[in-house]
Amino acid sequence: MSNGLPFGQGSILGKELGGQAPVSPGTKEKIPAYVTPDTMNRLRNTVVALQRIDDEDADVPVSLSAYVEAAVLERIRRDEREYNGGKPFPQRRQKNLKTGPPVTK
Repeated sequence: MSNGLPFGQGSILGKELGGQAPVSPGTKEKIPAYVTPDTMNRLRNTVVALQRIDDEDADVPVSLSAYVEAAVLERIRRDEREYNGGKPFPQRRQKNLKTGPPVTK
């Protein structure tokens, strides 16, 4: 597919979040994230509805993972444009993100 999204290719999101490209094509990492039951239900409903689109020209995700990866990557790119002059944010020092309560200013 020609839109630059990660459908059917190696994980671009793993590179964006993990700082390194996947070891081999198709390698994926789980994202430790929680969403409300309503959000999860809407997400599943959306992906199933998009899978039913009978249009060969439609460029829709074929799986829940592809949909989530495309959405997260779109948000990353938006935040890079808005908050970092369109460039990727600098590589963080620690490998893993901190867990616990959100950091406040």
